[in-house]
Amino acid sequence: MSSKVSLVSPRELSALLKQRETKVVDATWFMPNLDPPRSGWTEFKSKRIPGARFFDLDVVATKDDRGLAHMLPTGERFADACSRLGISRDSNVVLYDTHGIFSSPRAAFTFKAFGHPLVSILDGGLPRWIAEKEPLDTNQPAMPNPHAVPDGEAPEYGPIMSVILYDKRPAIESYFIADIEENMPSYEVPELDQSFVRSYEEVVENSAHDLAIDSASVVLDARPAARFDGTAPEPRAGLSSGHIPNSLSLPFSSLLSTPSTTTPPYSTLKSPSELEKVFVDRLGKEEFSKVVKGERNVIATCGSGMSAGIVWLAMQKVGREKPIAVFDESWTGYASRPESKIVKN
Repeated sequence: MSSKVSLVSPRELSALLKQRETKVVDATWFMPNLDPPRSGWTEFKSKRIPGARFFDLDVVATKDDRGLAHMLPTGERFADACSRLGISRDSNVVLYDTHGIFSSPRAAFTFKAFGHPLVSILDGGLPRWIAEKEPLDTNQPAMPNPHAVPDGEAPEYGPIMSVILYDKRPAIESYFIADIEENMPSYEVPELDQSFVRSYEEVVENSAHDLAIDSASVVLDARPAARFDGTAPEPRAGLSSGHIPNSLSLPFSSLLSTPSTTTPPYSTLKSPSELEKVFVDRLGKEEFSKVVKGERNVIATCGSGMSAGIVWLAMQKVGREKPIAVFDESWTGYASRPESKIVKN
């Protein structure tokens, strides 16, 4: 099964939404240290693409005692969330976020790690959707009118399914909830493709080798360069900045376009030729060739596993067929261990 993810424009998504099997999903996530704080779930309820669901990367996840909030979920947790959001294995899942391109690649990585067949990302996200004058739903999620459903068709519950999944006390009559649960599609519990992830132990073992060894994986760190160098602090209080030995800095912002001049502005993933230049500048032509051909394994890391998804996506767009892996704990998990070796430039 292909691990490829398609990028779609607002016009293409608008056409896809006419097909019942298309499920558009908001996967917005915000840094927890924002002042004032922002909530993707709260903003979803007041503004979204019509018919969208919400995929909470901090809820559909595995928690860790080191404060890692959004490591990959179990297959059971993932399947349950998909079912409760009205997503089946046959669904064409189109993900977006309110940044443009930031957290939606992480969600796409999650779906593909569990083998979901059809996954796309709205390139430019909700800001581009708005800039290109596509319709918005600004109403609070509500039950659909059962009398508006054509005979023989099941209701399309859309946003209200997210309310039932995430709100502790949804303001919905119990008989409506029973109707929704009766119409939830089944989603067979999938197996995680272990090639998509690397453990702390694997990363530590790899860090002892430089790229002179053919079996060594190249580790690309998507955090801002100053945090990689150790000259700027980490957002998480008390966590050292710096980097894993023998890793390379590749800030995720270098993979995104300059913000548009539209209202609102948005960024997209750079074109394949622009991405190739970024990777060649970082790796060199010979090493880049090995990476694209799958002769060199790649591990993407970042602060907490979120923006590493952008590196994962960009590697697909420059022609690499074999999916790269993500260090799911990323820097938060690595640097929180006292035994970890930390390099500062």
